[in-house]
Amino acid sequence: MIHTAELSIKLDKEHLRFRENHYGKEPINQILNRYMIKGISIVEFSNKPIAFCKLVIDIPLILNRGNVEENDYKQVERYIKGALSIVYGDKQLFDQHHLSRIDYRFDIEVSNKNIRKIYFELFRKLKKKTAHLKKKIYLTSQYHQCKSLHIIFYDKEQERKDKNESVEMWERGVMRFEVCVERNHLKYKKYKKGEPRSLKDYFKKEKYVEYMNIYMLNICPTGDFYSYPKLEAMIAELDLSTREKLKMKEFVKCVSKGSLDTAAEKYSARTYRKYLKLFNERGINPITIPPKYKMNYLESLVKQAVL
Repeated sequence: MIHTAELSIKLDKEHLRFRENHYGKEPINQILNRYMIKGISIVEFSNKPIAFCKLVIDIPLILNRGNVEENDYKQVERYIKGALSIVYGDKQLFDQHHLSRIDYRFDIEVSNKNIRKIYFELFRKLKKKTAHLKKKIYLTSQYHQCKSLHIIFYDKEQERKDKNESVEMWERGVMRFEVCVERNHLKYKKYKKGEPRSLKDYFKKEKYVEYMNIYMLNICPTGDFYSYPKLEAMIAELDLSTREKLKMKEFVKCVSKGSLDTAAEKYSARTYRKYLKLFNERGINPITIPPKYKMNYLESLVKQAVL
């Protein structure tokens, strides 16, 4: 559900004095490491007009498991308070935090490396721009981003290996979908909608569902993938008019020759949305599996990521 959170906390002089008196100039993350605190890193900004610290929280690492649920919140809160108590002598600092980033994620195991590559190739056919989100493709990841949030699809195991980092047990063979909510978006939600910028509020399952549904569904058709011959046969069996079925086949051919952008450029916005809706309602993805893979079917990962 949640992967990473970033908190900002204002510091008073007594907090800075406590750290200096107890640890001198020892780096904060070295202090945390000495006390066996994992999954939390702290950067302090004491040379500003207002002193504050930034905490980056790796929640699966704190819990030592990939699956994070809403009822894990109290354990995570106690752990963060413990870290703040060690460094600054005041666990109540946590109560003053502002959430400055939250990363929601959905992991699904696809143990076959080659199948993960096929999924990634199919995701390349998504639109370059959806609403205010623009697409960027890297070696093992695809971003759809703007200033206030971004969505990522990637092969988590391969990403770790590419960075020469150890692969955690819960990251093996995983395709990951992330919705990363940035500071600007959180500030907007607070000042325009009155929603608190607190970890507790964004730890709720309903928030996770909200962000995954809104942003995944905006970008990805949710149906299963088929080869073109298989999809053509399926369309022929639909309880629709002959004209409508021919139009659906034309739409699929258009996508298969390029991408969803190719179809979006050919059709009006209204017609494009109409056919996407027709495919989604029938659990069919208009993006087809290329003939070179000699496969007729791949289950949608996105339909499992949204709730």
